[in-house]
Amino acid sequence: MEDAEVLKELYETIKQNSKADYAGIIEQRASYPYLYHLSQIRENLVSFLPFDKDMRVLECNPECGALTGKLLAMAGGVTALAESELQEKILRERFMEPQEREKLDIRRQLPEHGRFDVILIAGHFYRWEKQLPALRELLAPGGKFYVADANRIGLKYLAGCQEEYCGGYFTGIDGYPDAAAVGRFGRSYSRAEYTRLLQEAGFGGLTFYYPYPDHKFPSVIYSDEWLPQKGELAEGRSNYDRDRVACFNERVMFDSLLEEGVFQTFSNSFLIEAVQEG
Repeated sequence: MEDAEVLKELYETIKQNSKADYAGIIEQRASYPYLYHLSQIRENLVSFLPFDKDMRVLECNPECGALTGKLLAMAGGVTALAESELQEKILRERFMEPQEREKLDIRRQLPEHGRFDVILIAGHFYRWEKQLPALRELLAPGGKFYVADANRIGLKYLAGCQEEYCGGYFTGIDGYPDAAAVGRFGRSYSRAEYTRLLQEAGFGGLTFYYPYPDHKFPSVIYSDEWLPQKGELAEGRSNYDRDRVACFNERVMFDSLLEEGVFQTFSNSFLIEAVQEG
């Protein structure tokens, strides 16, 4: 989460401007928090999911609403769990149209009762790891549970991008040796680790999608049925918020991973669909 001063600036920006102004504001500010919280590209992560107007959605990590507006347009109602009072103010200011207000329920704590057709955690999965069983109980029969987050052994981190949460080069690759930093900033997981954590919490039927270049600014979403072709993953842009080094040619390495049949293991990020088992 951004610090309070940045969120205050974002709140004033959202309060004084319409959604149509966001693209120009991003260009003018040239600041990562504005790109991250206001970019319409963020919506690509969820826009292809099979929502309908009768669905109730629980958004566990709404932050400043980058995905919330798309969820409101796709579903019948969204319960957003704001992390702070300031974040709640931003969400209320950003979605103040009558049709949005009617469908948006902002809370500060996880509901104790109710059933949701879709539960979404986009980023900061580590914050919810211990609450997965409680989230499972809130999922309606036949509902879908979605997790989107970084892959700690994703190719971009091997190639010289800094770690998603703690920062630093190869931090996740090295298994997060600084436990204090993980406790303060968080961490991401590998494909096998996400699978284990979800299955231990009672989720099954896992389907993996592969946002590229990552889950934050996806230009395309791949799946096991539709994998990238050789030469398709040519972009080297990632980690807009941190400096990086270039250890090798990512395009060439991605082609090698595709030829070896292990692209899915080293995808930069995952979007995981799960269902309630039992």
